Amino acid sequence: MKYGIVVEMKFRMFRHGMAAVLAFALWSHPAAGSPFQFEVDPFYAETMLRGRFGESPVYFFLGPSPTMEKALQAFIESATKTLDVCVFDMNLPEVAQALLAAQSRGVKVRVVLDRDNAAKAYDIEDELAEMEKRGMLTRAHNRSGLMHNKFMIADGIRVWTGSYNFTRNCSRFNDNHAIVLENKQLAENYEMEWKEMFEGRHGKRFAYPTPHPKINMGGTIIQNYFTPEDDVRGAIVAEMAKATNEIAMMAFSFTDRALTDAIQEAMGRGVRAMVLLDSGLARHPGANTRELMEMGANVRMSPGVRLHHKVIVIDRETVVLGSANFSAAAFDRNDENVLIVRAPHFAQAMLREAIRCWRAEPYWIVKWRTPIPSNL
Repeated sequence: MKYGIVVEMKFRMFRHGMAAVLAFALWSHPAAGSPFQFEVDPFYAETMLRGRFGESPVYFFLGPSPTMEKALQAFIESATKTLDVCVFDMNLPEVAQALLAAQSRGVKVRVVLDRDNAAKAYDIEDELAEMEKRGMLTRAHNRSGLMHNKFMIADGIRVWTGSYNFTRNCSRFNDNHAIVLENKQLAENYEMEWKEMFEGRHGKRFAYPTPHPKINMGGTIIQNYFTPEDDVRGAIVAEMAKATNEIAMMAFSFTDRALTDAIQEAMGRGVRAMVLLDSGLARHPGANTRELMEMGANVRMSPGVRLHHKVIVIDRETVVLGSANFSAAAFDRNDENVLIVRAPHFAQAMLREAIRCWRAEPYWIVKWRTPIPSNL
């Protein structure tokens, strides 16, 4: 009985999700003139979606795929004046070299990297030594949690963020995402967070206020939060409380009690819940896997690869995404960033990715080979 419900739900969501990807990809094209103009080989076309929020270009990248590294390097190369980087982990030589090359051509490049991961980044130890020599590198250390951000700001207007670390694993093995948005107010938010990390201002007491917590990008409302200073948990719970039809979640780590309660309350209102968990952390003693199963949520553990998404799609209208896992550590101690985006086309496209992960279909079959029907 329960299995039948899951199959029916999967088929219905997958059918609509396929149409959603097409809708987002053809919804509109990025405005001309942006220095970040990224094209994907047609063979890998499904690893990038692009469109606009109003007049602002939007790029959305899905991995693991070659697109992730190429897009990352293209973003670095798009910077003409300034490039501020704040990333938990980095070990790709080509990316480290691109950062050095940007500084050599006159861009003011500043990199904040987690101290412990920097000490183990043997593949780029020469590049990191050169960054330190040039005064480009700051090694961040959050004593109470992790400096877990993964973002960049180029020229004070373009923002790269998501769940993607600048690593070989995230590029080639992990299910994850990155988004590029162009908006000065959003960039100001991320610049303030970068400043906090640069100055070592970890925790609630020392944080600067987020300048623009809610942004209207051509009619698309984006809420922007940073932990631990902002109430990310409360914001996500409030969005889930609005659900009337469906909550789909992809979670690397899911241990937070409030979010589990929010799913249970939503199910009590008749909302369907699909929760896809990383197979390793879903078995952790602190995970809420058993509670989700016992309440009747549709739960599956992603086999084979590491599920590194931190995403919630609500009623195919709203997407929660970013660097924060759904855990007390992420919400209360770590330095993280989260976006809540109300954009139906984008939400339905993200749902299509959730279904691909739910079905455990590798990218090299689905994203790199399977065409999207043109008559949907």
